[in-house]
Amino acid sequence: MSLGSNISSKRKSLKISQEYVAEQLGVSRQAVSKWETNRSEPSTDNLIKLADLFDSDIKELVSPEQYVEEQKEIETRIERNQKNINMQISAVLGRVFTLVGFLGYMGAYSDNASLPDWYPKVWWGVFFSIGLVLSFVGSSDYFKKQFGSKKIIWFDLLFVFTFLFYDMLPFVKDINTLITLLYAIVILSFINIKFFIPVWRTPKLSSK
Repeated sequence: MSLGSNISSKRKSLKISQEYVAEQLGVSRQAVSKWETNRSEPSTDNLIKLADLFDSDIKELVSPEQYVEEQKEIETRIERNQKNINMQISAVLGRVFTLVGFLGYMGAYSDNASLPDWYPKVWWGVFFSIGLVLSFVGSSDYFKKQFGSKKIIWFDLLFVFTFLFYDMLPFVKDINTLITLLYAIVILSFINIKFFIPVWRTPKLSSK
């Protein structure tokens, strides 16, 4: 479509007259008519005013096909950024739940004297299991990205198995706990610095 046809189509879609457009832009109705019939073109200043009057982008008037394609691309990138955010939230919550479950299993949060022996293990085991699921979801979302690396899966597995090594360490309970948590923190820090922080810092786009 030509510029004139685009101006005419936009004006008619908004149900405003040539006289109204002319009055708002400070030109004659004949000038608006010439624009719409391609007998002349609006100046850059008038084109900007037209876009503002029609509440649209100048590109939408000059090249609507290209404008539509650009809008689709922006929407796609916004959707991708939203998925990245969801991935980050899932990954963070997963690791938090995993840590909470592990610390609870060691008796760091409650006095279990009045509870059956199996109760705290089941309770904190549920937290730990939820953490595993959320961690897996976050890592699998990352893995599905075009830039995703297979290494994220292995590091997440290493993070999970860190807690399983707790009972295998030959030291006293406190030393085992310290070693396990320090090792987990190192793995967790590496995962976030290497894989997730670069995604989190991806510029967010506006639909405007």
